[in-house]
Amino acid sequence: MKGLALVILDLDGTLYSSRATTLGAVERAVADLNARHGLAVPTPTEREILAGVGCTREEFAERVFPELPARYHGDIDELVWRWERELIEAGRGSLFPGADDALEEMRADGLHLAMATNAGRPYMDAVLDHFGVRRFFEECRCAGDGQGDKGRLIGAIVRSLGVEPRAAVMVGDRRSDVEGARRAGTRALGCTWGFGSRDELAGADALADRLADVPGIVRAWR
Repeated sequence: MKGLALVILDLDGTLYSSRATTLGAVERAVADLNARHGLAVPTPTEREILAGVGCTREEFAERVFPELPARYHGDIDELVWRWERELIEAGRGSLFPGADDALEEMRADGLHLAMATNAGRPYMDAVLDHFGVRRFFEECRCAGDGQGDKGRLIGAIVRSLGVEPRAAVMVGDRRSDVEGARRAGTRALGCTWGFGSRDELAGADALADRLADVPGIVRAWR
């Protein structure tokens, strides 16, 4: 098929606004970790926590808690996920404005839709199911399944759906999305409403300032 046939979306910072759930989960997880082990680990700043959004679960612990001994990484990961799930179910998170309409519009245009995220599968599944958007996606892959970095995830989706790499675009808000697209041979569309800066997304083929703008940009590429 000529032009664009496949749109692959990131999750946090692209489709799902996770600021409230992530900040709340980390704060509660630190308190639980300290109580469990008799520690005095300080709660990271908002900036430090959000800098870890978009990383794999292993990278998140290393980046957000650089001074925490590695033996506690499994505990903080478990606790953060437990609280994220509770906060998602309590309605603390949300999809970005226009998410459902944008997904509906792209499906109506005959595009394949997929998801590639560095999150763990339980987290990805919780968001997709809580907000009822799994139905839009033909493939949902995550680094938490041990499938590799973002480039490998994108490549696996492209091969699975039988689409040429240049007929696909990765839509995301972090440098890892742009670099992953480059490694996989697809286009990259940077999202300025997420956690990454414009400088971080400088290597993208185009930038979008609203999720509602994505279908029009993709349509122009088609």
